[in-house]
Amino acid sequence: MEGPFGAVFQQVEQEFQSLSMASVLPRLLAAALIGALLSSRPWRLVMGKPLPKSDMVQAQILLCAAAAVITAVIGDSVAKAFGLVGLGGFVRFRSGLKDPRDAAILFLVIGLGMACGHGNLVLASVGTGFVMVLLLVLDLFEKKEKPAGAKQRLVLSAQSDDLVGAEATLRKALGERNVMVKSCALDFSARRLEFEVEEPEPGTLAAALGRTEGAPLRGLRWTAVSAKGAREELS
Repeated sequence: MEGPFGAVFQQVEQEFQSLSMASVLPRLLAAALIGALLSSRPWRLVMGKPLPKSDMVQAQILLCAAAAVITAVIGDSVAKAFGLVGLGGFVRFRSGLKDPRDAAILFLVIGLGMACGHGNLVLASVGTGFVMVLLLVLDLFEKKEKPAGAKQRLVLSAQSDDLVGAEATLRKALGERNVMVKSCALDFSARRLEFEVEEPEPGTLAAALGRTEGAPLRGLRWTAVSAKGAREELS
């Protein structure tokens, strides 16, 4: 075929003749399988632990397959390697990784994908088995983190003829429920007291105030305080 595209088609034809799908396709399938196995970590289902997020699983599968493709494209060509490094410099990842272990697994799947792309399937299999055992051991010793709920700031107000006794009663009830008292104000002329408190979880303050029954308190109410200082009356 003559013309400006003749050389291009001739080069493509030569590449198809030299390309062995029987050797390249198993490498790519092995890379995708390794990425899926390591990213999904199916043994966590047996351990009763949550599976990794779907977006992270998909990213690790794609990275493992991409590493295999890139390694197969480069082959033994140093020029291609430098060219792909230059093109990779334009790529910017904006998503931050909250768990450092996710970043480590990304490096592992990239390395195993490169091994698949290079044709070292035995090395990739041994590396996959080792990483699986390592992740399993780490999952066994992983401690369950308690969900850290956002602490709610509240302003508690009440009236009483005996402000000192009322303050002592409220402090005792709040302390038994681990409700932290941030500040306290007593207005003896209006016979009114006001606490600024911080409850560790919703409903703690209500449970604490339930222990003040029979105390000389009137007009007991509390108000939520937002981060900007705005107040919203709750009861």
